[in-house]
Amino acid sequence: MDFFAAEERAKKRTRHLIFLFALGLAGTILAAYGFAWIAESFLSNSSSQNFRYNYNRNNNGYGAPQVADNPLWQPGLMGAVVVVTCAVVGIASMVKWSELRQGGGAVATGVGGRRVDPHSTDLAERRLLDVVEEMAIAAGLPVPAVYVLEDEPEINAFAAGFTTNDAIVAVSRGALENLTRDELQGVIGHEFSHILNGDMHMNMRLTAMVFGILVIAIIGRGVLYSTRRSRGKGTAAILAIGIALIILGYVGYFFGRLIQAAISRQREFLADASSVQFTRNPAGLAGALRRIGAAGSAMEHHQTTAIGHFFFAQSFRSSFGGLLATHPPLEARIRAIDPQFDGKFAVPPAAVPVAPVRTARAAASPSASAPSGIPSPLPVPPVLGPIGGASVNPLVLLTLAGTLPEAAVNDARNLLQKIPERLRTAARSPAEAPALLFALLLNSDPAVKDHQLSSVSASAGADASGIVAGIEPLVRELDASQRLPLVLMALPALNSLDSAGRKNLDQTLDCLVHTDGRVTAFGYSLQKIVRRTLAAGDNPTSTAVRTYSFSDVSADINVALSALARSSSGDEAEAARAFASGAAQLKLVQSRLKLLAPGECGFAQLDAALDHLAAASGPIKRRLLTAAAYVVNSDGVLLPGEIELIRAMAASLDVPLPALPA
Repeated sequence: MDFFAAEERAKKRTRHLIFLFALGLAGTILAAYGFAWIAESFLSNSSSQNFRYNYNRNNNGYGAPQVADNPLWQPGLMGAVVVVTCAVVGIASMVKWSELRQGGGAVATGVGGRRVDPHSTDLAERRLLDVVEEMAIAAGLPVPAVYVLEDEPEINAFAAGFTTNDAIVAVSRGALENLTRDELQGVIGHEFSHILNGDMHMNMRLTAMVFGILVIAIIGRGVLYSTRRSRGKGTAAILAIGIALIILGYVGYFFGRLIQAAISRQREFLADASSVQFTRNPAGLAGALRRIGAAGSAMEHHQTTAIGHFFFAQSFRSSFGGLLATHPPLEARIRAIDPQFDGKFAVPPAAVPVAPVRTARAAASPSASAPSGIPSPLPVPPVLGPIGGASVNPLVLLTLAGTLPEAAVNDARNLLQKIPERLRTAARSPAEAPALLFALLLNSDPAVKDHQLSSVSASAGADASGIVAGIEPLVRELDASQRLPLVLMALPALNSLDSAGRKNLDQTLDCLVHTDGRVTAFGYSLQKIVRRTLAAGDNPTSTAVRTYSFSDVSADINVALSALARSSSGDEAEAARAFASGAAQLKLVQSRLKLLAPGECGFAQLDAALDHLAAASGPIKRRLLTAAAYVVNSDGVLLPGEIELIRAMAASLDVPLPALPA
């Protein structure tokens, strides 16, 4: 799976979405014009008493009243309808968009989701948290917040958010109670595919647009509700208006559902294929789909109809058969994974026993990586060899972006199991996660460390200092490969801090990173990832692309490559050679690039440059990361500091990069 190609496909689908929305809006306008024409005809006739009666001399009486001639095409009336309809739909869409700008958590709570306590003792919830953590660490993503749809007995799930920094994963109570661990992992893998493929942002836009079309029906229901206690003279007229609005609204509803269906169906096949590739266990995903066939996937909360395209499986029962279905038929999805499917759905037991420990994944099979009948993601290279080994192809680093390499999920599980439980508990706790980050930044020099502990006590309080001192021996024993995963695990807890807690966290981290006047690669990477994730989580829509020209960011690219080259080697000649290797990958601006002096490309300058580059287009990010990979690989050896800087750079650019060699 090519992350940047997936982003481009998402943009093309967004353009397709806008076209479909325009068609839906046009249909709503035509229906509104029809109602307005009928109303205008009768109102004008009634006010002028312009009725014409045909006297029938043979019958000595009058015929039926006839409506006066009214031109079918009235430009003025059409103009008024267009203005009013567009205003109503536009305002409603913008209001919904403002609600969604809070991020994925707003979507989950809006449909009755409850955030899972990271320290939950519920074994089913604990298993769910473990699966999500493993998948996120394997993909190099900030661990998403996890929600449970408590009042939903059927099996379903969804992911929501604008970026990987505000993504959430929500699972119904029915899924928790009826799926085995392997089946649950298949479902979560499917949702992570939507996160990595850039589908979430488009889903959020689609929700706002569809709500704008549906709002007319909502207004109609409100008008009807207002007549329940009305007995006045105008009640009949108000009732007629309400009914007309509901009919008109359901014209919009039909078009909205068509848009959801047109956008969503094919993506589900790709997400299924990616899930099988991620987990290497097609039986898990196929088993989940079989259980849904028996138990159902319909959601009960009334707000879920607006986000039907988010879900793992069909979340509503369509009255139009498959025409408005947002997902392909279950049989087609299962047969794409398991061609031997006999058409029988498994009947789930009342509850699936949940093991308190992680269970082993089914052994990989040759068919697991390429199920037939569904589009297969691009092949992913195996995890890179150990540090200090043979030279690594820099393009392999880029290929890993936005993927889960072979065995990555299993490797992530093993890595997490080796981290002491005390540290994992601290990472999940809003009260202890900041202290964990402080402990990760402690210097090995006793004098410097004592000064750092004093700084923690002064800025974060004695309690934080005590936690740091207590877990510091465990942190000191960590392998280099375990440090960043712990940071990623801590991000959901840090996101729940209030503004004062976040400010204190940032100030304390800054103090620790700069304690002895020398910023380490890991210290910079930790602080950059935390700052970027929290900032993007607070304002998810701030990551919009604003720069499409390499020339506009050539100075920032120069700083980034120079910083990497200087960090890779203290030798001037080697740094120059590393820089030249990366600059050669950027032909459009190569003539503008030159290795900067150490004082011109320090971590402060790199920080500002990455903030600018975060708003660059996908092609710019792709070429920049390619060039960065060539810089760090110029000597054929990947050092821990180089890996951490590359991952910090990728995180700053909102490009998920999985764990590199440890």
